[in-house]
Amino acid sequence: MPFSEALIDVAVKRYQRERDRYSKLAERVAEICRTDICEENAIRAQVTFRSKTVKSFEGKLRRFSLQDTRNYQTVDEIFDSISDLAGVRVATYRFEDCALVESLLKKSFSDEIERSIRTENKDKNLTNSNNFYRSIHSQVYLPDDELIGIYDNLDDISCEIQICTMISHVWNEIEHDIVYKPTIGSPSEDERFLLRALGQNVRLGDEFISRLISAFEKRTEQNEGPFADIHDFVTKLKENFQINTPSLNSGHLFDQLKIMNINSIQKIKDCIGFFDGDLIRTKIESFNDYLRETSNDLKMSPDTSDILLIPLFNVKLAEIIESHKGRVGRGHGRPSRLYRLARRYQDYQNRGAQIRA
Repeated sequence: MPFSEALIDVAVKRYQRERDRYSKLAERVAEICRTDICEENAIRAQVTFRSKTVKSFEGKLRRFSLQDTRNYQTVDEIFDSISDLAGVRVATYRFEDCALVESLLKKSFSDEIERSIRTENKDKNLTNSNNFYRSIHSQVYLPDDELIGIYDNLDDISCEIQICTMISHVWNEIEHDIVYKPTIGSPSEDERFLLRALGQNVRLGDEFISRLISAFEKRTEQNEGPFADIHDFVTKLKENFQINTPSLNSGHLFDQLKIMNINSIQKIKDCIGFFDGDLIRTKIESFNDYLRETSNDLKMSPDTSDILLIPLFNVKLAEIIESHKGRVGRGHGRPSRLYRLARRYQDYQNRGAQIRA
């Protein structure tokens, strides 16, 4: 039996009181997605966020009230069943980056509480040749160490993150606006044909965009001058240092090199000297052993741009730490992963010196 008008009114009034919490949550989750996931790992993407409007919330409840399956008895049941009151969208340029963003979400939004990150990979074309909706939906909570200050009242609500390509997002939005309008009937045959044709072109578009970016990166490999941007930097790291996934953890490294005016491959080579990948990987293993003893959340990955950090720390550690003065500490937010690794590496070196003494 559908739920009552009175229950809708109570739910809407509660959401009016609590909407600011969902807005704060969406904004903070979006900032983590933008900085810690996309920028830090050189992923081409746009990140947007919103909290559902009161009008939209009420409209959804009124649609639900027409469905026999939505037999809500309490307001809590209503809020528990709606996952997108806080919403973030990560729209990537390349389709293959969607899975990468998903895997990085699991790292960024895990905590000691170990609340599960629910993820659903939706590709409706697999079961319906006329439907081209494709997106990854993840439901996340703020990690425990984020629940401080203005965010200390957000521990009991979650945020939906949708991950799709930019071009897929266009089809997803158009299809939603045309199909999900029950009060004006079903789409015509012309509308369905055009949606299907557009969807086929969107899938081709995803492929063409990936190939276009690959062709652009191949062309930029020939540029021996200063890095044009972080993507140029990542492309050249892969070519010159044989790194499998150089984009991972590259954001703060790129920023640090710019601070030190190391803005080309030649300047990197001049700075770190001879690059012995096998020796550096052995050093990373030793440092990771130390990190396991002293830190719960830090680990270096030799198949990423981390492999440049060891030789860089060996020659520029004091300068790197000094460059962060005035940018870390109380009132400056959480220090960057690179800075925390630098401080740990300093301790690691000091312990080694004490043992040798």
